[in-house]
Amino acid sequence: MVASRSLILGHRGLSSSHLENSLEAFSAALAAGMDGFELDVQPTRDGVSVILHDEDLHRTANGGGILRQMKVAELPALKNGEPLPRLADALDLPARLINVELKGEPGWQQALATVEAAEALDRVLFSSFEHSEVLQLWAACLTARCGFLWETDEALDLSAEELADLPEALWLHPPLKAVLARPGLWAPYADRLALWGMKTPAEAAGLPFTPAVLIVDGL
Repeated sequence: MVASRSLILGHRGLSSSHLENSLEAFSAALAAGMDGFELDVQPTRDGVSVILHDEDLHRTANGGGILRQMKVAELPALKNGEPLPRLADALDLPARLINVELKGEPGWQQALATVEAAEALDRVLFSSFEHSEVLQLWAACLTARCGFLWETDEALDLSAEELADLPEALWLHPPLKAVLARPGLWAPYADRLALWGMKTPAEAAGLPFTPAVLIVDGL
């Protein structure tokens, strides 16, 4: 059944006005009326799922270094003064849905364990551009919601046959640009589409169907 309205998730929180992937940005997304948020996770050297997009800390933290080469106790604070957030911290927030993007590989084991420990499987949608990561997580936990991410050129090259061959339980995460180019291709999957690549939900208003989820920078 197609949703009556799309769930709205803040891309890395309310990233249009707050430091991305910070607890401040996630809380701001919820305060603005969004249903939840998208975030990026990867493990530290000692196996803690930490929220960070880049593998290097320079862009958003007060210090450098490669996340996967550092222990959690060695991590610098974010540029807004917060400690670098862990996935467990974000799961404590009252979001209706949290899209957990797995960055690089491996990393799904730690992310899944953290979500299961928080009893938050029903509020989490896992996704990754590394489709093997998604399939491994899904095989380990068949009740987890999981989706494939595609870059724009990849999504534009997909055929109807390729999409039809994907498991029916799998979510699909193409960029809005690719869906606007071929809405008829994606319409049959509206109830499991999570679209990204837009500043506000208004950019998706021209679609002839209602996607399940829109991931946006702001409102």
